[in-house]
Amino acid sequence: MGTVCARCSDMQKAGPGGGPPIPGLNDSDDDGAGLDDKSEVDASSEGEEDNAENYKQDVEEILKSTGQGLKRGKTMAMKEAISTAKKVGLDSNKIDDAEHLLDNHKKQQLRDEVEAEVNVFLNSRASRDIPSCEAMIAKAQNAECKQNTVQKLQTWLEEIINTRSLEDEEVQRAREFLKQSCREFVLAATHAEGRPVVYVNLDDGRKKPAILLLDPPLQNLRVTLEGKGTGTLFEAPVASLTAVAALKDKKVQKCKGFKEMEEGDAECAVAVRYDISKTSGVICLVEPTPVRRDRLIEAVIILTTACS
Repeated sequence: MGTVCARCSDMQKAGPGGGPPIPGLNDSDDDGAGLDDKSEVDASSEGEEDNAENYKQDVEEILKSTGQGLKRGKTMAMKEAISTAKKVGLDSNKIDDAEHLLDNHKKQQLRDEVEAEVNVFLNSRASRDIPSCEAMIAKAQNAECKQNTVQKLQTWLEEIINTRSLEDEEVQRAREFLKQSCREFVLAATHAEGRPVVYVNLDDGRKKPAILLLDPPLQNLRVTLEGKGTGTLFEAPVASLTAVAALKDKKVQKCKGFKEMEEGDAECAVAVRYDISKTSGVICLVEPTPVRRDRLIEAVIILTTACS
């Protein structure tokens, strides 16, 4: 018990089939031991290299499949896959592509979230607040939202600015501005030469030079043609007049002459309605610019109000 029998000892030293002993099996020869150790190290290194390469391939596949799954919201999984890819030394171009994909995904997520927020905002009371609307526009622009989304916000901002209640100072300025428009119109129209304007025949679209004349008491307005076809188009009480942009007058829009007008003239046209002895009519006048068009409309409105 406890000692190895001579037969077992001989089998350990013997080669396969009971042949001669395998040199160095139990030998303390340094050269033999070195050869065996080298073989084992080489085999181990080759195995580790194979395992590392296989691991890299696995990481690459995970990176690719996770990137494809980003549309399902796997943002954290993609971050982890990129981190692992960097640790195992995956090709830098593949890592860059994955990071670019992740950045684009984050931007798209932000765009979707902000665009949904814009829709909620426009249906809320907060949308009537000018600073809040300006902040939402900035947020949509920073998130690179669709152009029509940003345009929708900008159009809404313009609307609430234009329709908001005027401050006292603004009301006063507006009154002074209207008075000035009316004053300039009266001074020109009461002059002997009258206020020049262009008349458009609503039947055929022909344009002719004309003048507007006000009598000194500011009770009647007369429109007279100049040059060929000289004559008075109408003379009506100022109190019966109304003036609007021709583009907003539905009846004028339907006239053949208006339809044949050039786009620039149509933009600057004014429809002036009048009543003479219970008979109503309308003429179309064209101003040089949209601003002059508005000044004429303002003057007629103020003058009509004052004479009513």
